[in-house]
Amino acid sequence: MKIPEYLNPRRFGLVVLLALLFLGLIVFRGFQQRRLDQKAVEVEKVAVRVAVPQTRTFTDKVSFVGNLEAEEQAAVVAKLPGKTVLKVLVDIGTPVRAGQLLAVLDDSQLRPQVAQAKASVAKAQAFLDQAKTQLETVQKDYERYDQLYSEKVISGQQLDHARGQFNLASAGQRLAGRQLDEARSGLRQLEITMGYHEIRSPISGIVAGRFIDPGDTSSAEKAAFLVNRQERVKVAGAVPEAGFTKLRVGQAATVVLDALGGRTVKAKIVRLSPVIDPATRTGTAELVLDADRELKPGMYAKVTLDAGSHRGLGGPREAVSTIPGTGQKRVFLVREGRAESRSIATGAESREYLEVTEGLSPEDAVILTQSVRIGEGAPVEVVKP
Repeated sequence: MKIPEYLNPRRFGLVVLLALLFLGLIVFRGFQQRRLDQKAVEVEKVAVRVAVPQTRTFTDKVSFVGNLEAEEQAAVVAKLPGKTVLKVLVDIGTPVRAGQLLAVLDDSQLRPQVAQAKASVAKAQAFLDQAKTQLETVQKDYERYDQLYSEKVISGQQLDHARGQFNLASAGQRLAGRQLDEARSGLRQLEITMGYHEIRSPISGIVAGRFIDPGDTSSAEKAAFLVNRQERVKVAGAVPEAGFTKLRVGQAATVVLDALGGRTVKAKIVRLSPVIDPATRTGTAELVLDADRELKPGMYAKVTLDAGSHRGLGGPREAVSTIPGTGQKRVFLVREGRAESRSIATGAESREYLEVTEGLSPEDAVILTQSVRIGEGAPVEVVKP
């Protein structure tokens, strides 16, 4: 009987030999890969520098945000309501002096009264002049009669008549004087009211707001203009009570202005609220800073104040990172040759250190080296700095 070709001993032996060779190659490659993996593990160790947290002195910072304001601002209100605005002489941005005319109201109804009051003053003055002349004449007659009576030339009845004429003329002069005073007072009051038809600036500064136009009706309740005195600007904000109690008038501060590319300006405290708001537990601090052309009322300002110092556990700033998407601070520690992640809470800051309020002790070895290869459980090797 003929043996099938695939059972041919020589052919079968060749197949088995090839299978054994292939299997051996697989075993050898597996052994080689394990060796490479072990070698790779040794290579993956990251050289790191470490440090331990230490007690340090931290400056207590108090911060708040606010808007720049003119140190002085005058709301200019018309003193006479219901009058038509005839002229507006300034616009926003116009520099003005104290007493400068800003706008004119319609005074047509008052002008006839002023003219009549002036006529009354003139009439009262003429009456007083006439009374003075009459009194002078009567006084001379009385003095002459008094002399004649002393010489026994006239009777006492004639002297009494002269005295009566003198007293009557004196009373007439006093009446004329009172009438003139009343006329002048009336005119003065009308002239004051006439002046109210002119809206003038109470301070020197810059017109920051204009709220009337020709043809409008004046109001005694709403401002017609806002005038800012801008030699200095101010900023005010609420400070938590713990820091507020450490602030003092005259204390220096730093103001950062985002609108000017983060420009820093020095300021000082000029006023502190005498009370703490019981609802918010904050007190108000007001600071001033010298103005220049770039500093404009209304700019957003970030204020930082020093409010004393304290001792705390400080960790190197370079060791602290932020967990993406959470804002949580963390560090990596060395534990048995591997990196271990630790969440921490931070407080005050200095240039090189962060105060660690939770999560670390003075014995913890914190990894300073920052690398994408350092993660939870990553093998690390401590090297000397």
